[in-house]
Parts: sequence; structure tokens; C-alpha cells
Amino acid sequence: MALIAPFRGLRYNPDRVKDLNLVMAPPYDVISPEGQRAFHARHEQNVIRLILGEALAGDDAVRNQYSRAGDYFRRWQAEQVLVRDPSPALYLYQQTFQPYGAETLTRYGLIGLVRLEEFGGRTVFPHERTLGAAKADRLRLMQACHANLSSVFGIYPGRLLELDRLADAAEESRPIIDLTDWDNIRHRVWICQDREAIGRLQMECASTPIFIADGHHRYETALAFRDLMRAKEKGDPAQTQRRPYNYIMMTLVSAEDPGLVILPIHRLLRHLPGGGLDGYLAQLARQFTVEMLPVPRDPTAAASALLSRLRQTKEGAHCFGLYGGEERAYLLTLADEQALEAKADEDKPPVYRRLDVTIVHSLLIQGPWSRNGLSDLPDDALNYHHDAAEAIRLVQQEGWAAAILLNPTRIAEVQAVAEAGLRMPPKSTFFHPKLLTGLVIHPLMPDEVVEV
Repeated sequence: MALIAPFRGLRYNPDRVKDLNLVMAPPYDVISPEGQRAFHARHEQNVIRLILGEALAGDDAVRNQYSRAGDYFRRWQAEQVLVRDPSPALYLYQQTFQPYGAETLTRYGLIGLVRLEEFGGRTVFPHERTLGAAKADRLRLMQACHANLSSVFGIYPGRLLELDRLADAAEESRPIIDLTDWDNIRHRVWICQDREAIGRLQMECASTPIFIADGHHRYETALAFRDLMRAKEKGDPAQTQRRPYNYIMMTLVSAEDPGLVILPIHRLLRHLPGGGLDGYLAQLARQFTVEMLPVPRDPTAAASALLSRLRQTKEGAHCFGLYGGEERAYLLTLADEQALEAKADEDKPPVYRRLDVTIVHSLLIQGPWSRNGLSDLPDDALNYHHDAAEAIRLVQQEGWAAAILLNPTRIAEVQAVAEAGLRMPPKSTFFHPKLLTGLVIHPLMPDEVVEV
């Protein structure tokens, strides 16, 4: 079962930091090198110095970005830049945003602790593969700071009635945090210390599975850190099982929340098989219906035209947009369903084979480059971008041969793949907007226990 708990959050002190917007940052894994430098320049106490510190000349095994993060973290607490809430709490988190010109949406989440569970226990489900280097990086940071510096993003099926009640009540009260970030997304946080309300939320969550949307590396790192701490700490199991390192800070969002948005991640091809666009299209015509679609040259207008047509795809059909430069764009609709059985990861169950991202990789990217069962796909042939207009601009101006545009993966598909014990193909989901880092931190104090 999913065991959630309140905690004494560590937050920026508004008496010391007047503009909280200046000290926030996105999750570390969506920050570019340019963004990293920009967030360092925004404020000397920006959370970037904790989650993604800069490597400096002369760094070694002792003095490096991880040790500096630990130094900053301890100093900011000593100077009361970061202060802890006096009592354990859950935090109601609201994001208001407008995705790419669409109507304004609002998404609610509950920030709390979730007891760490091994994958396979039918409580917490991953949907993405993780990389060893990224987990090693996050573990070094966790060992230096002993904290969950940013929240994992979790999704649960159905609704939590108590969370809906709190959300309704929050609109009539003043939040503890209210800021609008650099992307014009409004973030508001309310604190809940009502023990009866917390108890009702814990009861509702007890039978609720959780699907990780973002934060797989941080979750698996927390499992590794927990095991290290358990091996080190000796004592009464009843006490050690309640130590904070057995939990992770997570923001829980309903799969039915109208503000739960998944954006597609589009593919960019550096080279095309068949000698160019015409040869590539000739190969695709064996399995896809190819429809030419005139589009404007302006990247934003071209992306809008293609995505609009993709959104009209009938349930169960698989349709993709192909932009090949100038005003050459095409709709590719899978016509040969047997191709799914023949090439699209035939060792996987249908729930995996019928994902648009699986079909794109198997039939539009990998397949056309295959010769005698072996792939000739060049190493530099593929890139990804969640902004369709930017992908088209890269074709027009940066030498990419074509962009393949997709419909977004549906949340039901994410859940179905996770429940089947599988991980999604690479670059399958981009949950929008990302959770803001710096709102609340969970310190892993060695002498404390979690109240459950």
C-alpha cells in the first residue's frame, strides 16, 4: 500500500529572500548548460547551487560541486535563509499555466512523504528506464546534503476526495507561497497541518498505486541511499523503519486532473535513407498512407498546421507528421497493421507495440535503415525536441533533414505499460509543466522519526 506522511518542510525564509521567484529553478534534468549559468546568475542563493552546482577548475574528490552544495545547504540553514516549518504538514500545490497558447489550465498536487517501496511490489510503478551515471551523480549529491532537494512527480488513479476538498477551501485562503516564474506559470502553495484532514488523506492513499511521472533517477537514488543508511544504523527496527531516509518527498497528482498535461517529444533526423526525402517517402509508402499537407514556411504556423491535423487522428489509428523542409510536410498514417507484429518490438506485449513512440522508432526510424536485419542508422542521426516549432526551425536552419511530429502519449498508456512491468521507450513523455524546485525541501535528519 502507499504510505504517505507529513513532514516539517524546509523553505526559503521570506524575511531573508524577498522575491522567491529569484531562488527557484526547474528540475535539474531539464536545465541546459545555458540555463544552469542563467540560474546561477539570478541570485546568490538560488536552489541551482544545491541541485546542479557548477564544476570548477581544480575540483577533486574532496572539493567539488557536491561538497559545495552541502556547504551551501548547511550555511543557508545556519543563516536562516532556509527555515523549517514548526510542525509536520502536507502541502497543497497549485500550478496555473497556458500550454502553448491553449486555454488556461490549473493542476493540483499534494506534496508529502511517500514510503520508499521496491519496484515490483505493486505500490510504486516506474515507466522510464534510468541511467547509471545519472543515479551515481544524484547519490553523491544526496550523500553531501542528506535531503530530498526536489520533489518526485507521482500520479495516482482516480480522485482523492479530501484533496479535492482542500483545493476548494484553498481558493478562499492565502497561500504561503505565490509566485509567477520565468515561463509565466503561477505556483501557489498552501500548508495543511490539520491532523484529521491528514489522517483522511492517509486512509485514501492506503489502497492507491503511484506511477512515477518524473523523477525516476531520484527515486532509485533514494532507494540506494536508504539501503546505505540502514546498513550503517543499528538500533530498534521499530525506530529505524521510521527514519526519514525510508521516505521520499513526492508531489501526487490525480490522473483525472484536467491540468495533467503530457506533451509529445518529437524526433529529428539528421540523415534520411533512400537518398533523400523522396526515397524515404517511397520506403514508408509500403506501410503508411502518405498524404501531402501544404504548410506555411513560418515554423510556428507550420507546427500548428501539422499538430492540428494530428489531433484529429481517430481512436486506435496511428498518424504522424513529417516535415522535410521548405513547405514539404506530410501526414503518415499506418496502413499495414501487420507491420506492428513483424517489426515493432515483437517480443513485447501489444500494449507496448502499439505505442506511437514504439511505432516511430521501429517503422519510421530504425526500420528504413535496416539491411539484412542490421541497422545502418548513423550515431548522430537522431535528436529530440518537445517544441514542434523549434524542431521545424532546426530543419530549416540547422541542417537537420526532417522532423517527425507525434501526438502525445496518453496517461492511460503510461499506466498500462507500467502495470505490465515494462518501461516506456526513450523520450516517450514530457509532463508539463515541471514541478518547481525550491518550494519545499525534505531534510533527512538522522535523529528524527516520521509521523505516520
